Amino acid sequence: MGFDLLTLGSQGVLTAQRQLNTTGHNISNVNTEGYSRQTVEQRANDSAYWSANQWGHGVHAASVRRNYDKFAVNEFNITTSALAHAQTRNGQLTMLDDMMSHSAKKIPENMNEFYGAVKGLTDSPSDMGARKVVLEKSRMVAAGLNDINTMLQAQEADTTVEIDATLTRMNDIGREIVDIHKALLKSQAVDNDLLDRHQRLINELSEFTQVSVNQRDDGLYNVIIGSGHNLVSGLSSSELKTVPGVPDYQKRRLALVEGKTLKPIDNADIRGKLGAMFEYRDQTIGQARDELGRLAAGFALSINELQSQGYDLAGNVGTDIFVDFNSDKIAADRIVKSSDSTAELKVYIDDLSQLKIGDYQLKFDGSQYTLVDPEKNMVAVTPSGTPPSISYDGLRVQVDVGLAAGERVIIRPVRQGAGQIAVTMEDPAKIAAQSYISSKSVLTGQGNLKVLQPGPQEEFQVAISPDASQFAVLDMKGNILLAPQAYPPSTPVNVNGTVFELTGGAAPEDVFAVSLKPADGENGNLIRMQKLQTMKLMDGGRSSLIDVYEGLNTDLGVQKASFARLEDVSRVEHDAAAGRVAEISGVNLDEEAANMMKFQQAYMASSRIMTAANETFETLLNATR
Repeated sequence: MGFDLLTLGSQGVLTAQRQLNTTGHNISNVNTEGYSRQTVEQRANDSAYWSANQWGHGVHAASVRRNYDKFAVNEFNITTSALAHAQTRNGQLTMLDDMMSHSAKKIPENMNEFYGAVKGLTDSPSDMGARKVVLEKSRMVAAGLNDINTMLQAQEADTTVEIDATLTRMNDIGREIVDIHKALLKSQAVDNDLLDRHQRLINELSEFTQVSVNQRDDGLYNVIIGSGHNLVSGLSSSELKTVPGVPDYQKRRLALVEGKTLKPIDNADIRGKLGAMFEYRDQTIGQARDELGRLAAGFALSINELQSQGYDLAGNVGTDIFVDFNSDKIAADRIVKSSDSTAELKVYIDDLSQLKIGDYQLKFDGSQYTLVDPEKNMVAVTPSGTPPSISYDGLRVQVDVGLAAGERVIIRPVRQGAGQIAVTMEDPAKIAAQSYISSKSVLTGQGNLKVLQPGPQEEFQVAISPDASQFAVLDMKGNILLAPQAYPPSTPVNVNGTVFELTGGAAPEDVFAVSLKPADGENGNLIRMQKLQTMKLMDGGRSSLIDVYEGLNTDLGVQKASFARLEDVSRVEHDAAAGRVAEISGVNLDEEAANMMKFQQAYMASSRIMTAANETFETLLNATR
């Protein structure tokens, strides 16, 4: 009996001691990040048959259990990724909004100052001082656009560096997880502290991207990122890296190295901080540069076009103030192709009102060209004319050397525009103050006349009929030079060698009076330049040039507000998920203190059993003497 009592007592002492040790371990790690509370699972020993009864044989500590709930942790990882994505996007847009509110704010101010200088020159078209002011204000507009484009390019480069640093850490996490897997295989039993380290790495990884974890039959884990890409599979980890884009090799994209295989990953498959960085680089910065480029192209092309429609101070046809956005070099720069491509294409802007932002893709399957616009509309197109070209959305894509079968190129009509704009005019006397459209014109509509080729007919009038369905060409005395024809004409009009283009939108009885004779003191072209300040040149006649800038600011502000709200919602969901994990796995000091007292009492009681067994044994020995 004494021996049985001693066994029972010693087993109770050992079990209580293990309970106390585990409780002490929990208390010691109350502030350890990612620690999961551990609980000793104790069980009764198997009973033994004796004297027609089953007698209990005490207790033992069966295992140390880690308090962990897979579903709660999985929800926590999902909300961590969502919160990191929203926080990063909100921070990026806040920074960009601040930049647009300060540095880029000078752009509309500079444009308005340019129009103000033009207005000042209108009062005295021959004043060289006023002409110099116009040129100086032109340089300020170009410099402002150049500066903000440089800042956006720097943001793009910095984001690429940040992406590479993030991938380095993610690869390190993958290797650390594999090391833990190796340690788990060597462990003789389940190592709860190793599993906590494993979970801490998963939690960190979930900040960078969306993560899911699946346990394998061998007890190890597969760690999957995004929409199904294995970063870790048991004892092997893959490597994340960026590779040159196709066909835009400068726009590096994400890929996964699995052994000797390189698997490209769509950036849209990645969430968390990493996904936010790709979105900022490829979408937000791209949108900002495109809109500013569209503004630059619209400003330069509209001013240059008016220059070509008038005479300068020396009586010569006006030359460009700004760089020609339809020069062959700039037109060729709008094509992004692979380094080994032999295709030669140029993209010209024919209609500002139809000009859109975003990337176009031109593909050739060997027999048919297909154009995909920024809205993902797919259109079959065929180059025609001499040289062969494709017209779409106000663009003319000239195909000098066609694409190879299976080749794809990207068309970016205005991405580089804010960096390309520059003032090329040095002599202020070359500002064309006099317009071909003379002050004798009566214009109330939106129609426009553009002289394409000056000829012998130096003066004439183009009169619109009372119902605006026809037009006629008259000399300055009212004699008919060209009988009434349908308005608007579908082709350029030739009047005695002078060729002009007449657009739709003129009001009934509008009169375009054209004079190709230089005259001192004329300011018609300057008046037309002034009108560009409010003229709805863009977005199908809905937006002025400054409206384009304001629209970009508004859109960025809306995105910022949207992600700020999303961050608030994501934080609430994340905190709720963290609370559920803490409720299951967190250490409660009050509860552990109560357990400490309970196990201490159990330890003392079991010790008393051992004392009783010893005393009983001594009594038996003394009785036999």
